[in-house]
Amino acid sequence: MLDVSYEGTIIPILQDHCMACHNSTSPLAGYDYSDYDHLIRSVADGSLLGTIEQQDGFSPMPPDGPLNNCSVKKIKAWIETLDLDSIPVNDPSSNDGIISNCHLDTVYFQTTILPLVLSSCATTQCHDKVSHRDGIMLTDYESIIKTGKIKPGDPGDSEFYESLTDDGDDLMPPAPYKPLDNEKIMLIKQWILQGAKNNSCNDVCDTTNITFTATIWPMMQNYCTGCHSTANPGGGIIIESYNDLVTLANNGSLMGSVRYEEGYAKMPTNQQLSDCNINLLQKWIDRGLPE
Repeated sequence: MLDVSYEGTIIPILQDHCMACHNSTSPLAGYDYSDYDHLIRSVADGSLLGTIEQQDGFSPMPPDGPLNNCSVKKIKAWIETLDLDSIPVNDPSSNDGIISNCHLDTVYFQTTILPLVLSSCATTQCHDKVSHRDGIMLTDYESIIKTGKIKPGDPGDSEFYESLTDDGDDLMPPAPYKPLDNEKIMLIKQWILQGAKNNSCNDVCDTTNITFTATIWPMMQNYCTGCHSTANPGGGIIIESYNDLVTLANNGSLMGSVRYEEGYAKMPTNQQLSDCNINLLQKWIDRGLPE
C-alpha cells in the first residue's frame, strides 16, 4: 500500500490542481477542497473519486485534463485509510452551507446559469427579448442554446462561452460593462461540459447565519448587478456595495420589488427570486443587515 497522508500527500495534489476553483472564497459548484471537513464529505458521497476518475455521471475534473495516474492512485490509497461510515454526508442540520438535496458536482441551469445570464447578458439594449442585439436573445433555455450556439459537452466550440473568454473586441459583456469573473465563467464552462442540460434542483434554505458578504452579495451578483451597475444603472438604481443595498432595504423598495408588490418595479424583471432567496433577504433585514 502507498504511504500517503492528508497533509503530506493529498493537500499538495489539491493545491496544484483543484483549490484554485474549489476554496473557501470561491467554492465552485459548492465544493471547498481547502477545508478537511468539506473534502471528506465529497469523499463519502463518491463525488471526489467520481470526478477525478471521470466516471459516468460525474463532471470530469480537473476540466483542463485528468490527473496523472500516480496522483489518482495516491488519492484512492488515502481514501482507503478513512472510516467512511463515520462521515456525515449532506446533513441539512449541520448548517455549514452544504446543499443537502442538490448534487454538489452538478451545475444546474435553472438554479445557477439562467439567473447569471439574465443578470449579465439579457439586459436592456443587449440580449433581452426586445433588443436581441446581433440576433442573440439570452432569456431562456431554448434561446440561450440556439442563439448562443452552444454545443453541449464542448465549451470551446460554443460561441456564447467563447465570447466570455475572448481577449479582443468580441469580449462579452462589452465595455463599459464589467466582464464576468473567472468563477462565473467556470460555472458556465462546467455546465456546458456536463451537457448543457435544462436541469434544476431545490436547495435547502439555511437561514441560520445570514451575512451580506456570504449570503446576500452573491445573490445580488447573480440576479441584480448586471442591470444595476454604474455602467448600467437600470431605473437609476445602482447596486454595487453594501451601502447601496442598505439604502434600498431601509426605504422598502428592495423587498417591495423582489416580492412583486403593487407600486414597485418587479425585480428581477425576467425571473422572480425563489421563496428561499426572498426569505433570506427579509431575515437579513430583520436581523439588522449584518455585513
